Amino acid sequence: MAKTTKSKTTVKTTTTRKPRAAAKPASKPRVPKDTAKLIAKQAADYALEKKATHIKLLDVRSITPITDFFIICSASSDLQVKAIAENVIVKMREEKGMSPWKSEGWDSLQWVIIDFVDFVVHVFRDTAREFYHLERLWADAPMEAVEDKPAPAKRRVKKA
Repeated sequence: MAKTTKSKTTVKTTTTRKPRAAAKPASKPRVPKDTAKLIAKQAADYALEKKATHIKLLDVRSITPITDFFIICSASSDLQVKAIAENVIVKMREEKGMSPWKSEGWDSLQWVIIDFVDFVVHVFRDTAREFYHLERLWADAPMEAVEDKPAPAKRRVKKA
């Protein structure tokens, strides 16, 4: 009888690996809940510095997990929308050390959204605000108006 030898063959199989997904950006550290409202009010004051009108601070903590507060304000022109939004970003960065996580709407300047994670600033052109009416959409949220505080009256001294 003849002896047959089986040869061992090695078959290498190559598998295609999926490319790794891009790493998610590190989330911004959140501010403690008690200070979030104070910082949001400060951002509203920065909008007020550039003559934003009809400023509302909405507390949406009990309604949505996406953020804690919305600041909604209006402007009468594209240029004013840009000035308000830029002032909020610059002042928050310089005075509070906070940069926005994301901002959108710079192309049309009808509705600029600035997301600071704990609060979101919405700067509307008057007509866009009337159209979208966010206050009605978030009507369940406690709402607070932010207004310009009048300068204290100077006392006049009567001369005798």
